[in-house]
Amino acid sequence: MRPLRHKALAVLLPLAWSPAFAQQVAPALPAAPTPLASSGLPAVSSRAVRDDLIASAESARKDERWIDALAIYEHLLAADPRDDVAYRMQAITLADLGASYRADELRAQWPSVFADFQRDRLQGDRVARAIGWGMSYPENADDPNAELRRAYDAVRELKTHPERTNWEKTRLRMDSLMATNALGMYQETIDEFEALKREGVDLPAYALGPAGDSYLALHRPHDAQLALQRAVELNPSDIDTQILLAYAYLEQERFDIALPMMQKLVESQPAWIQRAGAESDQANWRRYRAEMTYAQMISFGDDNARAQRIIEQLVRIGPNRSSTQAAMGSLMYRRGHPTAALERYDMALTLDPRNRDAEIGRVSALFETGRIDEAIEANRQVQLRYPKNLHAQRLQHEVDLRVGPIGRIGWVHGRNDSTSANGSPLGTQDYRFNFETWTPLIHNRWRLGIVGDTVDARFVPDVVRYRRIGGAVDYRFGQFGARVSAYEVQEPRLDGAWTVDGSWYLDDTWTLRASVADNDVDTTLQARRAGFKANSASIGASWRPSDLGAIDMRLKHLRYSDGNLRDQASAFGRWRLYTSPHLMIEGLGSGWWSRGSRNDAPYFNPSHDAMVTAGLRFNHMIWRHYDAYLRQRLDIEAGPYWQEGYGTKWVPSVAYRQEWRPAQGHTFEYGVSWAKPVYDGGRERRIAYELAYRWGF
Repeated sequence: MRPLRHKALAVLLPLAWSPAFAQQVAPALPAAPTPLASSGLPAVSSRAVRDDLIASAESARKDERWIDALAIYEHLLAADPRDDVAYRMQAITLADLGASYRADELRAQWPSVFADFQRDRLQGDRVARAIGWGMSYPENADDPNAELRRAYDAVRELKTHPERTNWEKTRLRMDSLMATNALGMYQETIDEFEALKREGVDLPAYALGPAGDSYLALHRPHDAQLALQRAVELNPSDIDTQILLAYAYLEQERFDIALPMMQKLVESQPAWIQRAGAESDQANWRRYRAEMTYAQMISFGDDNARAQRIIEQLVRIGPNRSSTQAAMGSLMYRRGHPTAALERYDMALTLDPRNRDAEIGRVSALFETGRIDEAIEANRQVQLRYPKNLHAQRLQHEVDLRVGPIGRIGWVHGRNDSTSANGSPLGTQDYRFNFETWTPLIHNRWRLGIVGDTVDARFVPDVVRYRRIGGAVDYRFGQFGARVSAYEVQEPRLDGAWTVDGSWYLDDTWTLRASVADNDVDTTLQARRAGFKANSASIGASWRPSDLGAIDMRLKHLRYSDGNLRDQASAFGRWRLYTSPHLMIEGLGSGWWSRGSRNDAPYFNPSHDAMVTAGLRFNHMIWRHYDAYLRQRLDIEAGPYWQEGYGTKWVPSVAYRQEWRPAQGHTFEYGVSWAKPVYDGGRERRIAYELAYRWGF
């Protein structure tokens, strides 16, 4: 109700029962409200009536019937604007209703009628409300935290008032936790929170939630868990705090606790809220939030197919919700479909141009589709808009890795024990060392690199080595990529070599590749021992329908310098059979066929041979802490190998590898493999050791 100006009638009321009679100087008061004609309240004709109304209002307040109490106070003030009790309690009741701004305005207009603790409370309520509004939809998209900063400045200003009561000083410190957390000042939040704990302050749930969130942002999930557990104990109906607690478990890799907890939370929330007398039920958006979080956590456990089934249902429920479209975009990206992810991110930003998750996710998807210029510009906009946001800072680190230097070093050593009279094509021992190092991205298209290989094999009685080193140029733009490498061959004799590689990213499912090579590094060392080399041409295709599986196919033609023509065709496929947060099992399958045109070549050169294998891959996450992890992989395969003139024999193989990433941008791989291949009918036992390090994105 908007108050009217002070009426002369109020002055004519009997001063004998006016509580302001003793005041020597009457302050400038706010306008008196218009009496409610239909309120049913008695006219304020005497002190007794006034006191009865004050008692009725107090009774209504005890029953939390704030509107009834407020109507009484306004009725009293309409009769006498100088009723300091009614005026004071009107302001306090407005604060109880959440009208903190108006309540503090009334206090400021007549401050003398409020006790110190009431003054402090109303001022604290006002800044607390300002913090809440500052955390909601921003007034200025270009500066989304402007309101929140003003609210935090108001908190800091009130902290400087020495006359505040101890409780209100403590309350301001607790309220500041919400502001600093929302502003991304996570360390400041934790410092204040831990100081309050040391002082023995019994913190309420609303102060524990921001502390838990800040601990999560600082990668301290166990501390977050302790704070959030206490918050849930104090306020078990707050599903957002329960969601944060589930994330605290998740970031400790406790999927066994987080996922059942979220499933129980979803089941506890009805899809629709029924209210007596309502014409229709109301959608329960608390269940929606819980179910969306549950799906995302399932996806973080690599079960993206199940997560997609849940999110697709939510998209059908709320297709016009920007956050839902952004969540679908994030899922599509994790499933290896960056183009589909971009479509969802663009839909989210159409619905809400200020959707931060969509803005950030869109940058990574643009990089994956080769739209480097757009990705860098999109990242620039994100950094301008969210300069201190933790997610934006992590995105910048990712972008730095994508456009920065990259490279790889690999080493393989094999030991071969052959029963064939001709010995193993790889000798008794073989080594392979290769490296490539590339400059940062130049003009968003180009990289320059230094590349090289060393391959050698120990035969009886000699050693054959092929060594080359050279430079390369790599170009990537949009769907196309090309690389040209030129080498100086230093062993077995001075020579030259070059390769040209090209790729075409058709869509999220198909990628085509082709290459041409002079003095191919894959020329067998037996052939090099005899003084021959080979040129090659190949084409290939990769089919990746989702993160669940893929098939890689390749055709290769080699022309040896002795006139031998060799053709090879191969395909390798994998498909996920089982998924859990720390263990994935895949089925493996491969096929290989080749032929050679010469039967008298002084190296292993079957006229026709073929092989088919099947197997299993066990991929286990040993530990993971955010970007750092250690995983192990076990491959077991077997299949028949056929060679013309020598019949068919089964070939088994086992490989064990570990992948260790101590930090994003640095990955080590190492392992051992065992196999019993067959060459010209002779069985060989091979053990190989591998080690590799790659840097960059």
